[in-house]
Amino acid sequence: MIKLRDIEYSIGERMLMHKVNASINNNDRVGLVGPNGSGKTTMLRILKGDLMPTNGSVERSRGVKFGYLPQEDMVLHGNTLIDEVLREYNDCMRELAIAREKIGSAPHSRESMLTCERAEEKFQKIGGYGYENKAYRVLSGLGFARDEYDKKVEEFSSGWQMRIVLARILLDNPDILLLDEPTNHLDIESIQWLEDYLLSFGGAMVVVSHDRYFLDKLLQSSVGVCGIWELDEGFFRTYRANYTDYLRQSNLRKEKLVHRAKVQEKRIKEIEEFIARNKANKSKAKLVKSREKYLARLERIRVERERKKLRLDFPLADVHSRRLVDLKNVTKRYDDKIIFRNINLTIEKGDKIALIGKNGAGKSTLSRIICGFEEPSGGQRRVSERLRVGVFSHDLVRELDPNAMVVDEVLKDALPDVRQKIRNYLGLFLFSGDDVNKKVGVLSGGEKTRLVILKAMLMSSNLLVLDEPTYHLDKESTDSIQHAVQLYKGAVVLVTHDRDLINVFARRIIELKGGRACDYPGDFSYYLRKKRGVDVSDQKKNSKRKPSRTEIIRKRITIKEERQERLRAAFMRGVPDSHSKKSRRLFEEYQRLTVEIQDLRDRLGREESDVRKEE
Repeated sequence: MIKLRDIEYSIGERMLMHKVNASINNNDRVGLVGPNGSGKTTMLRILKGDLMPTNGSVERSRGVKFGYLPQEDMVLHGNTLIDEVLREYNDCMRELAIAREKIGSAPHSRESMLTCERAEEKFQKIGGYGYENKAYRVLSGLGFARDEYDKKVEEFSSGWQMRIVLARILLDNPDILLLDEPTNHLDIESIQWLEDYLLSFGGAMVVVSHDRYFLDKLLQSSVGVCGIWELDEGFFRTYRANYTDYLRQSNLRKEKLVHRAKVQEKRIKEIEEFIARNKANKSKAKLVKSREKYLARLERIRVERERKKLRLDFPLADVHSRRLVDLKNVTKRYDDKIIFRNINLTIEKGDKIALIGKNGAGKSTLSRIICGFEEPSGGQRRVSERLRVGVFSHDLVRELDPNAMVVDEVLKDALPDVRQKIRNYLGLFLFSGDDVNKKVGVLSGGEKTRLVILKAMLMSSNLLVLDEPTYHLDKESTDSIQHAVQLYKGAVVLVTHDRDLINVFARRIIELKGGRACDYPGDFSYYLRKKRGVDVSDQKKNSKRKPSRTEIIRKRITIKEERQERLRAAFMRGVPDSHSKKSRRLFEEYQRLTVEIQDLRDRLGREESDVRKEE
């Protein structure tokens, strides 16, 4: 359907893409990854045809239909929710009605017959009379309630408007889906629904995302070609792997590249020393000339520069009491709308809490009450005398002064000892040189997020309340936050839909649902088991049961991955020249294991899909 031939795209002197050659065919699934600013959104727009490449060509099949979800907020107005979602369906119905009316008045007209056939074909292509029922299922899956169908689209927040756009795209039945961070505006339940919906999608898709769970699930299809496209510093690479395997393969590639560069550098140094020793030796003049030519022609191995990483270390304030925050029968309402009622919640020293729930369930509101930024409508909030709260929220991002310089914004609340080292702190958060004198208003979403997190980090705390801190951040920055939260010795309340982050740090899950708080005193896997109705206390009783097919496959994958890791370690140590046959044999085994692991993962995906269907 689409072929990219030697695509290049540059902005000024900066090359975003260099010699990109790739293709997308029916049922192919691609995860497009790379650091912020690497050109992922640009790539989607080139695929769709909204941007022309600087060099190269794009070939598209005739009549191919795109469904494009941009990352930036879209503004909708004029229609009700249901009319906006059924817009194409209603247009097709009107065209079909007009065509049938014409053929009724002129039954023998060839032109009328052709017009009616085209209208019928277009109507059937979008799903025909089943379109409406499908629309209701999609809206429900994305979290819309029935009583919102007649609500004007402009009354929805920007996040919910993006859900409306996504619903319309899914219903339009495109040949190729181009989705730019589709999970940004979704809660965990909606993300899981979208995963299942996209698994059954019949076309091709290119998805920009940093969500490991999401990409791993989408890239388990056995119909088309599945893999990762990586854009990084102008280079384009492809991997026949899911996201987890891509990370492993990418790290292995970089390690090998560093090793090869070191070997090459050593060899270059030896040649340069030979030339220096024998430059004046006439008997070795030919050898010297030959090696000089060799060095001149030699293509140096370019090691990718290591990107700057966000360095986080939330300072801890002393606290002597075990209980930090105690909420008793807390209720919150806005006008006549009750957000939640009778919440009883105790946050103790060292708690690691993930606060989850659908968008609109009241997670951010409860976070503000925990922090003391907002008063409850009913009930009590009691806190330790020495409570010190470190906060990140997108409300604080919006409250940044757009006209202030970065350095001045950070200095507003900074303590005297921090002021002396302010440029060091800014440097740790990737603000260096002239960046510190930029106006806040020109910063990207990710840069503003980093700025607010820095302000939270400059004050010691014993309770961190972080509301979607990874939104707008790339994988490297998200990993830094994950690492800092893990190391932090105080209590943490984290509002996030990042399942990877929840899985790593949370030891307690609190779900807001239907105005109530459900407390799950365990990690994310415990929460998922309880949600599926599995009695955790019965796990030991079933420990001697026969392992399932999926468990057997997982065990085989683990065994093969362990063998592959030992081979990788052998490669990194290097194999002497006298063992070249052994080196070849080990490398062939490594390649065979890679294929076998991928086959097992494909099989595991099919088995899990069959289990879901049986359930």
